[in-house]
Amino acid sequence: MKITDLGLVFIGIILPFIITLFINVSFTIKAEEQELFYKKIIDAAISDATMQMKEVENDDTDIDYGYSGNSNRKISVNAQVGVDTFFDSMYNNFGIAGNESLEHYLQLFVPAIAVIDYNGVQVSSVEEFKDENGNSVIEHTLKPKRYYTYTYSIVPKSGGYEMVEGYNSGANSVHTVEFTMDDYITHRGYVEGAYDSGNIETKNFYITDRSQNADLIGRLNTTTYAELLEQVEDNLQDMRKQVIVNTVVQEISYAINANNIYASSAGINYSFSFPETSEEEMYGVIENVGLLAFVQGLSVGNKYLNTKAYGITKLSLATRYYLSGYIEGETENVSKKNLYHKDINCPEYKLSVTNLSPSYMTTKQEAASTGQAVGKDASGEDVIFKGFYPCPVCNP
Repeated sequence: MKITDLGLVFIGIILPFIITLFINVSFTIKAEEQELFYKKIIDAAISDATMQMKEVENDDTDIDYGYSGNSNRKISVNAQVGVDTFFDSMYNNFGIAGNESLEHYLQLFVPAIAVIDYNGVQVSSVEEFKDENGNSVIEHTLKPKRYYTYTYSIVPKSGGYEMVEGYNSGANSVHTVEFTMDDYITHRGYVEGAYDSGNIETKNFYITDRSQNADLIGRLNTTTYAELLEQVEDNLQDMRKQVIVNTVVQEISYAINANNIYASSAGINYSFSFPETSEEEMYGVIENVGLLAFVQGLSVGNKYLNTKAYGITKLSLATRYYLSGYIEGETENVSKKNLYHKDINCPEYKLSVTNLSPSYMTTKQEAASTGQAVGKDASGEDVIFKGFYPCPVCNP
């Protein structure tokens, strides 16, 4: 056989392998590019959502604010705006905005969106319900907020008392705590183990605030009181992150598992599940208010997309300078000493007239030059306070 014939035979044998390899490499590259494209769309949607869900702060007590505490950190997080913005961004970037059937179909590949707030988590997932016309609708729906709740009991033991997890029928007192992202809590105490509404006492305070936190162990007369209180403080601090993570994971897991039913009925053959996530990763997620979205089941080459994306909305709040006014002497000969404070817990602030309107300014210049507020003297008469000076204690 001629050498040229051998060359043709070799090429005939090798060429199909070369072509197959080329196709596979090209296919893999294209799949990776498509996966990267999808992830960019998801990241953009997360970024848009976290920017929009943080609303302008004000001190309207009728609105459910997430942040509160010694620095009066209040910020309104609108979870529905976050979810709607996420999907609007996805629809636009996928080029399906306005096509309701495709929009609803895409929602099935987002098994859960979790808005992780300061004091609870809200999850949006696909759900079937009746609309205002009585028609059956299957679409993403935001669930009520699930608070970071933990229950424990103070029970008698030999020589004193101890703290045990959960409700105990023989308890001296039963306590329910709603945690937040710091040690500020809502505490409800059920005295003498009774769940009678008349025995419920609800308070908000910091776990470590010894001036208020005696409620954490109830009404006890024991020589080990201080030791028990310290034990409860430490245990609650240790449990806080675990309770928050468990609450978030439980809500998301339930939503993702339920999504399988709706996806299957729509002809999607993919098993949705909570992606592998380390405990350390989840602890990092709950450090800030944010939005966590799961996108799964989209075909990318010979595999499926299975990703989670998280964005945070940081506390870039405007600084508040709280106003206080002093009234000395008789009302007809009033001497006023007006201050602005960085800290609402400043002793100088607490000793002054603090029920002013407005209660704070957002800049030092505004407080000092144009600041004007109205308060009341001891007889209930309005007093106008103008021009405020920096407090020498909290704002030197």
